[in-house]
Amino acid sequence: MDIIGLPSNFATLDWVIVVVYLAASLAVGIFANRFIHSISAYLVGGRASGTSLNVATYIGTGLGLVTLMYAAIDGFSHGFAYVTLAPIGFFTGVVLGTTGIVISPLRKLKLLTIPEYFERRFNRRTRVVGGVICAVAGILNMGLFPKMGAVFITYATGLHLHGDQELLVNLITSVLIIMVLVYTTLGGMVSVIITDYVQFVVLSFGMGLGVYFCLVHPELGWDTMLNALSEHRGERMFNPVAEGGYGWMWIAFNLLVFFVAGFCWAPEASRALTARNPKSARLTFLLASPAQFVRVGIPALWAVAAFTLVSKSPELTGYFFPEGFAGPASHAAEAMPMALGAIVPTGLLGILVAGLMAAFMSTHDSYLLCWSSVIARDVISPLRGGSLTGKQEIRATRIGVVAIGIFLLVWGIWYELPESVWTYMAVSGAVYTSGAGIVLLGGLYWKRASSAGALAALLTGLVALFGLFLDPVNAGLSELFNREVSISGHALGFATFFLCAIVFVVVSLLRPDKKEDSP
Repeated sequence: MDIIGLPSNFATLDWVIVVVYLAASLAVGIFANRFIHSISAYLVGGRASGTSLNVATYIGTGLGLVTLMYAAIDGFSHGFAYVTLAPIGFFTGVVLGTTGIVISPLRKLKLLTIPEYFERRFNRRTRVVGGVICAVAGILNMGLFPKMGAVFITYATGLHLHGDQELLVNLITSVLIIMVLVYTTLGGMVSVIITDYVQFVVLSFGMGLGVYFCLVHPELGWDTMLNALSEHRGERMFNPVAEGGYGWMWIAFNLLVFFVAGFCWAPEASRALTARNPKSARLTFLLASPAQFVRVGIPALWAVAAFTLVSKSPELTGYFFPEGFAGPASHAAEAMPMALGAIVPTGLLGILVAGLMAAFMSTHDSYLLCWSSVIARDVISPLRGGSLTGKQEIRATRIGVVAIGIFLLVWGIWYELPESVWTYMAVSGAVYTSGAGIVLLGGLYWKRASSAGALAALLTGLVALFGLFLDPVNAGLSELFNREVSISGHALGFATFFLCAIVFVVVSLLRPDKKEDSP
């Protein structure tokens, strides 16, 4: 079925704005390569990032286009109930920023990566296993990033009206991956910090434009959007625990995800490592915590605007809600970018798209660098007895960036977008954070934590992998028990955290480290 009724205002002027901006970003990557003289400079920017710069780059990394897309997907289906994540993220950011739990001790150790701590506290085998799981979880986590960026460009610019949508998405995915690989490979963390700061400014302006036109458009406005949600989808669009809504388990799981990811998930936790000192690391999390309302609330508002426009067109309603408004949403990823393309005027739309492309790049550069550096520094180097020189680590990291890019291209095309991309992100991340978060907390604050317990907890986190393939898992369980079984991704993720904690404590007590093995 062809999507009609919402033509895009994206014109030649907008293309010029976007192309010029992206060309400038690529030039930064080439320029930054002149300043890469050590592995410290390449991976953590020489640890010279002050509080204000660190806060801006931290927000820029977390506020990627994929963030806006997965928030809009859930916002289209669940409305403002999705914004429940904002106070959850704010609360966990305040706790981390005021207490300095985990992040301050990690900065004092002057680490380059998180798994490096596992060797210092436990042993080299724990570091290697932690590095492998960290990389696997991270690469799977960002597996849908390029495709979602391509979906945004395809529908915001109106390209979907002029050809095969799937082919266009795949072609744009390929171009985006190549573009990000070039300047991340050349510039390392120096280019990440420079471009993230600029992108933070461009993105802020672009997002402001999007909000403004959602509120002043003649077919939208605050009251109109609220009435559309209430009339067509009811209380579940405002209350996460209403009938048909997310439920309490979703809230509990996300509390764990935000808290542990803050000090354990490499792209965010790396800002503690790039900070000038432990105080700057702590203030980064504290000052960045209000940004949770921006990264969650604004894309949710855009999604509600898209829902409102869809509800006014029977043809669009049939496309996005084939079972009626009472049923689940379909093609939700297409709604928000298509709506922005329709309501933002030419010229300003180019600035908005450039800002969101900035968000796309700021997330990809940090993520690519994190996972490739983990592979080089925490897997390859330890397996070779720590014999890699700084130049060899940089070379291995750059090779890793390219290899990950190739995987992203294949995975992004093959794996279909799930109903909730946010749940995919949280569950795939839990493959690592569930075990590593427990090991970090236990290693830093529990003297009886052992190497065997740490290794067991890290491996237990692999249980969360089943959450990425829940349809066949639930089908198999239903056949096994001869009744319908439906395990949600957030329920499995929540259980994985607690299973890792139990395994860590039990194994540590049963198999304590010998004195000669203790650090």
